[in-house]
Amino acid sequence: MAPETAVIIRAKNEERWIGAVLDALFRQTYKDFEVIIVDSGSSDRTLDVARNFPVTIFGIHPESFSYPYALNCGIARSRAIRFIAIISAHSVPISSTWLADGVEEVKQDTRVAGVYGFVYPLPDATVWDKIFQGWVYPIRRTILRKNQKIITRSGLGVLGFTNALIRKDLWEEHHFDEAYGAGGEDGEWAAYWLSRGYHVIREPKFSVMHSHYLNLFGWITQLKYWKSLAIPRPFRPLAFRKSKTHS
Repeated sequence: MAPETAVIIRAKNEERWIGAVLDALFRQTYKDFEVIIVDSGSSDRTLDVARNFPVTIFGIHPESFSYPYALNCGIARSRAIRFIAIISAHSVPISSTWLADGVEEVKQDTRVAGVYGFVYPLPDATVWDKIFQGWVYPIRRTILRKNQKIITRSGLGVLGFTNALIRKDLWEEHHFDEAYGAGGEDGEWAAYWLSRGYHVIREPKFSVMHSHYLNLFGWITQLKYWKSLAIPRPFRPLAFRKSKTHS
């Protein structure tokens, strides 16, 4: 029988955290899901670690990689009938009910296009990761009064694919736009459905730990980069990130 949900993970050289991510997924209280890893040429132990779990691994050529292309490939090969969860290969769910909480939110209202949560720093994150993710972002949300649960307007970070869960039927109607190869496909997809009367849920229980291991200069550059993603552009490796990952 086809599962209700597919969890899609983009991966390249993620041996550092892929085991913890998969371990957290297979400890979820919600069990009706499959995991598909879209690997774009890992040269470390990512795939060796992943094969210790009941996952499907699909490889794409590194030169073919873009953020939306990898996700579209993974979803197209999924057997799931209702929902698609998307997480980074170094996004660790914060609890064993992460997936159950996300699915429940989308099931409650047919006008919900998707759900996402907050992103907290990983235990080995840099000091600046912890400052921005643990202090700057929460304070900014409070000052700007952006702590609401129901999101009806698009904006930076809305339904970010670091961790999100969407309705598969809506993806089938509108795939992730591959013109946004460098990223921003999540914002475009959210904006598309928000403009058509759907809304998005931000649920704190559907949160993950995730870090980019940046210094102050890296964070300043990262924020400028995220803002630039409103304009579609092809994928290119990010020089200011030290890791060789794609997630």
